Amino acid sequence: MTAPHTDPRIGTTLDARYRLDARIADGGMSTVYRAMDVRLHRTVAVKILHAHMASDPAVLERFEAEAIISAGLTHDNIVGIRDHHVSGSTAYLVMEYVRGLNLSQSLKSRGRYTPRQALVVLQAICTGLSVAHEAGIVHRDMKPANVLISDEGRIKVADFGLARAASAHTNATNFFGTAAYISPELAKGDPSDERSDIYAVGIIAYELLTGRQPFTAESAYGLAFKHINDDVPAPSAIVPGLSSELDELVAYCTNKDPEDRPQNASFLLSDLKQIHDSLPPAQLDLGSEILGGLRDLIPPATSAHTTVHEALAQAQEYRDSAAARSDGAEDATRALGGPGPEAADEDPSQEVTRALGAGGEHTTVLPGGDHTQVFDGSQSAATAGASHTQALSVPPHQHAQAPTSARQAKKQAKAAELAWRKDAQIPTHELAPRTPTRRKWLLGVGLVLLAALIAAVSLFFGMGPGANIQIPLLTGSTASQAVGKLGDAGVQADTREVFDGKIERGLVVGSEPAAGETIRRFQGLTLLVSKGPELFAVPNLSGRKLAEAQADLKTANLAAGKTSTKHSEELAKGVVLSQDPGSGEKLRRGSKVSLVVSLGPAPVEVPSLAAMSAKQADAALKKVGLKGKNAGKEYSSTVPSGQVSSQKPASGQLERGSTVEYVVSRGPKMIEVPSVQGRQLAEARKELEALGFKVEVEEFLGGFFGTVRSQSPDGGSAEEGSTIKLVVV
Repeated sequence: MTAPHTDPRIGTTLDARYRLDARIADGGMSTVYRAMDVRLHRTVAVKILHAHMASDPAVLERFEAEAIISAGLTHDNIVGIRDHHVSGSTAYLVMEYVRGLNLSQSLKSRGRYTPRQALVVLQAICTGLSVAHEAGIVHRDMKPANVLISDEGRIKVADFGLARAASAHTNATNFFGTAAYISPELAKGDPSDERSDIYAVGIIAYELLTGRQPFTAESAYGLAFKHINDDVPAPSAIVPGLSSELDELVAYCTNKDPEDRPQNASFLLSDLKQIHDSLPPAQLDLGSEILGGLRDLIPPATSAHTTVHEALAQAQEYRDSAAARSDGAEDATRALGGPGPEAADEDPSQEVTRALGAGGEHTTVLPGGDHTQVFDGSQSAATAGASHTQALSVPPHQHAQAPTSARQAKKQAKAAELAWRKDAQIPTHELAPRTPTRRKWLLGVGLVLLAALIAAVSLFFGMGPGANIQIPLLTGSTASQAVGKLGDAGVQADTREVFDGKIERGLVVGSEPAAGETIRRFQGLTLLVSKGPELFAVPNLSGRKLAEAQADLKTANLAAGKTSTKHSEELAKGVVLSQDPGSGEKLRRGSKVSLVVSLGPAPVEVPSLAAMSAKQADAALKKVGLKGKNAGKEYSSTVPSGQVSSQKPASGQLERGSTVEYVVSRGPKMIEVPSVQGRQLAEARKELEALGFKVEVEEFLGGFFGTVRSQSPDGGSAEEGSTIKLVVV
C-alpha cells in the first residue's frame, strides 16, 4: 500500500507571513491553501499559481494587474482580496477565507433548489456581479464552483479576473471560462462583455432549478458547440409545476444574441426581485417539503469562530514559541563556546514580555534587603515586601541554589521591576471611611431601576414595537388595504410607486423587506405600489436612415420589428418611409416597431427612339423620367438622315433618372463611281468593291476577252453598298 502524497508546501511560510496549513483545492492553473496570517493572526485563503504558469512574465504581469483590479471590488457578496505577491517565478493571491461550501458542492448534496432558494442565491450573485460590472470588470468564468456559501449564511462570488490573467497560457483545448457555462460569443472567440456573465448566470439558474446542466457532451468542444447552436430547454420540462416566469427568465438570460439578454447584472437583479415579489408562496416554495427553506442552505459550522481574545492569545503563544526557539539557539551557542547574548543589543520590551509570559514554571527575581529572594512565578510579586530599588550583589557561596547566568539574572530583574511597578499602583489604605447606609440605598435604587429597565425591555421586545413580526404577502391588495392591515399589526408602512407590467395600477407589487421575512414592528417597511407598465414614447423615425432608426429605438428602450421595403419617388434608398406604431405612441419596454424602408424611385421602361429626331428622343425620355444623351452620328443606309439609328440600352428597365445614349443617322454614304470601261474585269471588280460597291457582271458574246465594254451607272455618285452593273466582252 502506497503512502498518501504529502504536499511539500504544507507547514511552510510565504514571505515570513502566510503559514500554509492545509490544501483546499487544486486546479489546472493554481492551488488554493488555507493559511494563517501570522502578523494579524487571522485565517486566509492563499491561491498560488503553478510554476509553469508563474514562469511566464506575460502571465505574471496580467496576474498582478487583475489582482489590483479585483482588490478594488469591495462588497459583502464578493470575496475580498487581502494581499498579492508577484516576484521571480512565484505568484500568489491572498483572499478572504470563507468557511462553508461552494454552490457546486451544495448542489451535489441537495440535488436542486426551490424557486425561493434559487432566486435568493441568484440575487446575491447578481448583487456582487453588478458591483464588478459597474466598475467595467467582466468575470468571464461564472460557475457554481465560484460562488461560496459561508456557515454564516453569506453568499460571495470568487475568482474575478483569474481566467483573463491565465489567457496567455490558454492552449487550443481550453476556453475562456468553463465549457459548461460558456456563452456562444466566447465559444466562437468573439469579444465578450457583461452579457457573457449573464449567460453563465442563466445556466446556473437552470442548474439550481433542475439539479442538472442543460447540455452534456463528451468533450469541451462538444459542449461549446451546443452552447452555440442549441437553445437551453425550459426548466419546467424537468421539474413540472415550475412557473412560466422562471422558464422565461432562463430563456431571457441564455438568448444566443447578446443584444436580447439583460445588458448587465443590475438589470437582471431588478428582474429577479420582480419575479420573487410577484410569484405566490406556492410557486416559490415548490418542493420545499423535501428541499427545505432558506435556512437549510446554510452549511453547518465545522469549527467555532476565533474570538479577538483567542487571536490575541494565539499571537502571544506564537511570540513565546519564537522566543523559546531563540533562547534555545542562544544556549546552544554558549554551550559550543560562541559569543554570549550580552554582546548583542537587547529589546527591553521583548525581555519583559518573555519574563511575564503567561503561566509556566518561570521565576521572578526581586531585589531584597541584603540578599536575593527567589519566588515561584505563580506567587504575587507584591508579597516580597521589599522597598529597596537597588539590587545587591550576593557572593556565590551564600546561595544554596545553582548559579544564575548574567542573562537570566537580567531577565528576572526586569520582570521583578515591572511587577513591583504594577503593585505600587495599588492603594495601601483608604483616605476616608465609606458609608454603608448610603451604599445600600444606592444599591437598592439601582436594583429597582434595573428591574424597571428589564420589564420595559421585555415589554418592548415582547409585545411592543420591538416585537418580531413576519411580513405577510400583500401582492394584489390595494395600497390602502395593505397599509391598514399593517397598521393593525403595529407596523408603519410607507408607499413607493414602481412600474410593473403585470399588476394593475394602484395594487401592491411587493414590499421591502419582502414577504416572509421577519422584522421588528418599529422598523416599518415600504410597500411597492404598481403604477402600471413603464411606457416609452415611440420616436419619429420618418426620413431617418435604417441604422439610425434602429439606434433611436434602442435608446428609447424599444426594438425594431419587421422591416419591409417600398419604392419611393421622394425619399432615397435606405431611408424610413413609415412606421407602425406611429410617432408619439406609448409602448412597453422592448416592444417592437415595424418599419417601411425606401427602395428609391421605381424603375421605368426604356422607350424605343426609332424614327425620332434627337429633339423628339430627348422629350420622350424626359417624359418617363430618364435622361437622353446624343452619342454622335453615323451613316445608315436604312435610317433616313436626322433620325435615331441606334440606342443603348434598346429596351428593359432603368432606375428613374438614368441616362439613355442614342446615335443619329447621317443617311446613306455617297461615293463617287469611277469609270472602269476598257479595263479587265478582275481589275475593275477589285477597285469597285474596295470602294464599298457591289459588282454585277453581264457577259456579251460569252465575255471571251474579259474586257469591260460598259458600266451602269457610268460616273457620278452612288450610295455605299449599291450595285454597279458591268458588261464584259
